[in-house]
Amino acid sequence: MHLAKGQFKKVKRVLALMLSAAILLSGCGKNSEAEGEIVLIDPVSSANVTETVARRTIYSYEVLDGGVFPVITEYPAAIGMKAADIGYFPGQNVYSGNVLFSGDMKDYRDQEKSIRESLDELIVSYAESRRVDEIKLRELGYFIDARDDDLENNSYMQIIVQKALFEKELLEYSINDNDMIFNLDVAHYNQLLNRIAENQAKRIVRSYMNGTVVAVSNASPGALISEGTNVAAVTDGHSINILADYRSSREIENAKEYYAIIDGKRYEIVYMPYSAAELSALKASGSDTYSVFRFLDPSVDAEVGQKACVVVVKDKKEDVLSVSNSAIHRDDGGSYVSLESGDKAYITKGMTDGVFTEVLSGVNEGDVLLLDTYKDAPENVVTLFRGDFYIKYEGTGYLYYPDIANISNDIKYGTVTLTAKNVTKGQRVKRGDVIAYVSVAENSVILEELTLRLTRLGERRDRAQEAVDDPLTEYLDKDVQEQLKNAVSSLDRQILSVSEQILEIQEAYSVTALYAPCDGVVGYITELSDGAVLKSGELIATVASDSAEYLYAENESKILRYGMELIGEYTNPNTGETVQFPATVSSISFGPVSSDLASDRVYVMPTGVTLPGGAHDPDAEIAAEIPSGVAVVATNPWEEWLLEQEAANAPAKQSYSLTGYLEYETNVVLVPAKAVTFSGDQAYVTVFDGEKYVRRGFIAGGANPTKSVTIDNVAYIWAVEGLEEGMVIVY
Repeated sequence: MHLAKGQFKKVKRVLALMLSAAILLSGCGKNSEAEGEIVLIDPVSSANVTETVARRTIYSYEVLDGGVFPVITEYPAAIGMKAADIGYFPGQNVYSGNVLFSGDMKDYRDQEKSIRESLDELIVSYAESRRVDEIKLRELGYFIDARDDDLENNSYMQIIVQKALFEKELLEYSINDNDMIFNLDVAHYNQLLNRIAENQAKRIVRSYMNGTVVAVSNASPGALISEGTNVAAVTDGHSINILADYRSSREIENAKEYYAIIDGKRYEIVYMPYSAAELSALKASGSDTYSVFRFLDPSVDAEVGQKACVVVVKDKKEDVLSVSNSAIHRDDGGSYVSLESGDKAYITKGMTDGVFTEVLSGVNEGDVLLLDTYKDAPENVVTLFRGDFYIKYEGTGYLYYPDIANISNDIKYGTVTLTAKNVTKGQRVKRGDVIAYVSVAENSVILEELTLRLTRLGERRDRAQEAVDDPLTEYLDKDVQEQLKNAVSSLDRQILSVSEQILEIQEAYSVTALYAPCDGVVGYITELSDGAVLKSGELIATVASDSAEYLYAENESKILRYGMELIGEYTNPNTGETVQFPATVSSISFGPVSSDLASDRVYVMPTGVTLPGGAHDPDAEIAAEIPSGVAVVATNPWEEWLLEQEAANAPAKQSYSLTGYLEYETNVVLVPAKAVTFSGDQAYVTVFDGEKYVRRGFIAGGANPTKSVTIDNVAYIWAVEGLEEGMVIVY
């Protein structure tokens, strides 16, 4: 039904009066309470059948979800290794040179000991042999010189001297050959020792900066770590970037402008594109890709953990004549609009945002156009106000102790038998507490062999020292004299090594118990029965150190960011009182970390609280998740299923409620979510200026209208730009 012009104007006057009254009653809000009361307009059977050509700002934009992250340095393993120890955990401070991660060195230590023993034996044997050869060579020289005068008329003596000369020459060749072989052997052993030292150093991953650990490998002790695998990440504590949804360099470069909104404040940023090689490597490794932006002003007041909305304005025309797309038609003459008079006005089109189109020529501001579409009069009127927009997080944290120490059968000598286990899984222990009692049966043959060897080495050392002190040694080559002294030193080292080995055996035979290496909680205890014979290196128990106490929280949805401040809460089991405590997300589980360190969990560090059921609570049984430290890997589907069932049926751990804000924007323009319509990613509202309705586009702080804050039972989103406090919108 079409309304007569007089009837339409009457409806508009009624609406205008009601809107004015609503504005006077509502005022302008300054906080999160909706001060503008929503006014319900009496239903009027009317329709908007005209539109006035107006000036608008037309946007083509998108808002990228992002956050403020620290700039990190990842540390890879320089060589393949078995994991031995994690030096520092998320939230802990490190200094340049601190060991972040180390591999098992046992095989290298054994190799080094064997090579040094071989080198010492080589030095002693060579020195002894060389001294004998030098003495023999000197005696041959004396023999030949003494008979030089008797050679002229004595053919028999000539033969004897000739034989001595030949023997002397042959001995010289032999000495030279032995010297060359000896030097080659020494160089080879030293090369092996250098290589072992280099490889040992490669199994130690050190921080080369002062900072804070933000991520660590989740490898258990003994697990294999491949070369190049990242095992830790550190931030310097002040360098920050924004990571947001990925867009290509071309998309960002072609934008009219881009900027970040953090806590309602605008920040100028600079895009940092990946190189082609970096992008390929990220995709090949399975890592997520993000757009990285740095702050133009390095002294910004943004903080890690804050939500960041990156606004990418692809195109923008400010204060340009525009009409609704629904008002534009086309015929053989081109694009046109229908004027209120019924005449056609052919227009030249400019930019469009999907709902409005810029008009470059053909109509003037204020021209009234006829529309083919009808719309019922709005029912709700609200005055825009400023307030705080926030998305609240509510989750659960579980006690967690990741710093694992192994207690293994490291007794090298004798037969070790498990006498009795003294702890159970989950038990609190102090450093030095007995974990298990053992007995060691002596192997007298080894001790007797070593004692005999020590005696022989002492005798050999005495002979070597006598050779050094022999007056005849002064007449030998200086190099030979030096080698004899080296032989004494080598024998001294061998004597010391055997003496230490004898002492180690004697101490091993006296071992009666294995002890906790730190304060903490037992995470694993062997299932072996009392009386079982222990294999060399067999794991008996693990202790999780209480110096690294965390809550862990699931983060599969990637909403918890490093640095976020949370509030933990629990009910005191004795008093029933609700206790709250501050906590901080201290690990990075996604974003700037590679897939090696990415995780579905985050470490949350509680502050200033003794957590019930924790390692420091003396009044309750331990209720934390204590990693066993034992790497368990399913080798077939059946084992995998068993592991899944074990995890599913595990007893409930002590849990704590965690709350915080995933996003917080202070003093921004709030817009009722129901008042907003979207065309693609573009947001629109209908503004009432007292006389007419004007549809207006704006940049929403998030293209998803379901992300809203509820105030007085009304859901609101927020406007980045395009809307002002005090505007009246209808819907």
